[in-house]
Amino acid sequence: MSNSISRSWGKHDTMPCFLGRMRRLFEASDWRRGLIIIIVAMIALLPPVRVCAQAAARPRVIVTTDGEIDDRDSMIRFLMYANEFEIEGLIHSSSQFHWLGHEWSGVEWINSEIGLYERVYPNLRRNADGYPTPQELRQKVYVGNIDNVGEMDRATPGADRIVEVLLDDQPGPVYLQAWGGTNTIARALKTIQEEHPGEMDRVSRKAIVYIILDQDSTFRRYIEPNWPKLQVLRSFRQFAVLAYGWPGIIPKPHRASFERPWLEGNITVDRGPLAGAYESSQDGAFLSEGDSPSFMHQIDVGLRSLENPGYGGWGGRFVEEKPGKTNVWTDAKDDGDLFKPIWRFASAFQRDWAARAQWCVSSYREANHPPIVVLAGEKDRRVARGAVVKLDVSSSGDPDGDSLTYSWWQYREVGSFQGVIDISNQDRAVAAVRVPSDAKEGDTIHLIAEVTDSGKPPLTRYARVILTVAAK
Repeated sequence: MSNSISRSWGKHDTMPCFLGRMRRLFEASDWRRGLIIIIVAMIALLPPVRVCAQAAARPRVIVTTDGEIDDRDSMIRFLMYANEFEIEGLIHSSSQFHWLGHEWSGVEWINSEIGLYERVYPNLRRNADGYPTPQELRQKVYVGNIDNVGEMDRATPGADRIVEVLLDDQPGPVYLQAWGGTNTIARALKTIQEEHPGEMDRVSRKAIVYIILDQDSTFRRYIEPNWPKLQVLRSFRQFAVLAYGWPGIIPKPHRASFERPWLEGNITVDRGPLAGAYESSQDGAFLSEGDSPSFMHQIDVGLRSLENPGYGGWGGRFVEEKPGKTNVWTDAKDDGDLFKPIWRFASAFQRDWAARAQWCVSSYREANHPPIVVLAGEKDRRVARGAVVKLDVSSSGDPDGDSLTYSWWQYREVGSFQGVIDISNQDRAVAAVRVPSDAKEGDTIHLIAEVTDSGKPPLTRYARVILTVAAK
């Protein structure tokens, strides 16, 4: 058991705490001893105490989807993570592949999946706070612009819902996820432009659009020229890590968690009706979830990817498409590989998903939960050339009392300093780096702490430290 766990993290007291209590018990006088025995027995009967990170505002999200098979699979994963978001809308929309009357899945499949969610909801809420009730989810389902490819002429309940959320007085950002075409989102923005033109700047600061592929013409034809300040994340190719062509993209070390034995052992068999509805390939392996990066981007795992699209995280990494001209961001490369920003985290996010599937059928005591990473010191630091910087996550813990392992690494592609940084004690909770003497003033260095527990499956969370080289 790691030292960081010896401070009463987890479901049960650690051995040092237990021995200390027993020593104090038998040092007490007889009458006190009896009273303490009763108190200790009562404490032992209490339910496990959850260790929670400091609560942060959950990102507000609206999903628009064309109902393709990979959308339906993405929705299953999304619902398992529903506690991570403030879900404002689940909206049927069209795309160049699917619209009303053309390979169309109808407008009942989201409610059908919510029905499966309802059957596992009691267990999900036993494992984590924040899961919306099934009824709350049903109230967020709308039909958007589905009549044809790119149709955005008609106001629809789905488009009106987006307008309502973007114009409300609650804070943003609001993430508008385009799993299909952007036409329902475009219709909403057009309504705001026509009926509330004075709100366009505020909405541009409040909304963030995450587009998977480019599944109709409304982004280039309407959104981009009319909303130049609106932040748009274009995953036009990088999403393919989780799409149909994944076997030719994901390297072998990460591929095992997409094959049939893993999928059946962790997701589709004996994990309840929601996971059981997951549609796999003909050979039982992972098929496609090309839309999942659009919401994985908003799951807070400590990588700080919501602070800047260029930082990178489970939902990919982005660079500005036309710096200074628009706020559109497009797929970035890591080590020259367009797909690495997602697949480098694939083993971690697949294990995390497996834990969520286990939550569907397990009590809190029976399941694993991610570690809580606690970073000592500031996450953003100004440092001098030649300075030795201490990196410390030794106060981290695990809600299940699991031991922790550590790995520090440099996210070189993100920082402006492109040299390789030597990290001392890279596999320890406390590590150190020396700021290179050849770093220039203003150079940034991104350092990632991966903290993984020993539970089943092992779960990983992160901390990111950003060093900025100061003047002499």
